[in-house]
Amino acid sequence: MYPISKIAIRLAIVFMTVLAFAQENEFTGRWQATLNKGDRTGTAIMDVTLSGTQVTGTLSDPSGQIWQIENGRLEGNQLAFDVTAREHGGKKKIHFFGEVTTDVITLQNESRGKQGQTMSFHRIKH
Repeated sequence: MYPISKIAIRLAIVFMTVLAFAQENEFTGRWQATLNKGDRTGTAIMDVTLSGTQVTGTLSDPSGQIWQIENGRLEGNQLAFDVTAREHGGKKKIHFFGEVTTDVITLQNESRGKQGQTMSFHRIKH
């Protein structure tokens, strides 16, 4: 059996760093979803930044509310975060969770035990 060389360890670290950087660049940016509710259509915008597994940013709904992303995590291709939204003079937590691919972020949400709609966000090209 051969001992693991320092060069092999360094190469592995460089490779993992490059993979993490590539994932950050693929995910970080502005994403848009078209939402339908009854006969109304609106747009949600998500601006996100990935640092390691931590996700930060904002999410805006079609009514114009802008929510800060809280407790954001991307582990593998699984994304989860919370927002605090205003509702009827009060506040409520909404939990978002879903899957990230290169071209689409598919999210579901739930609040107060009720599941919301599924949203498909697509990257906004600059």
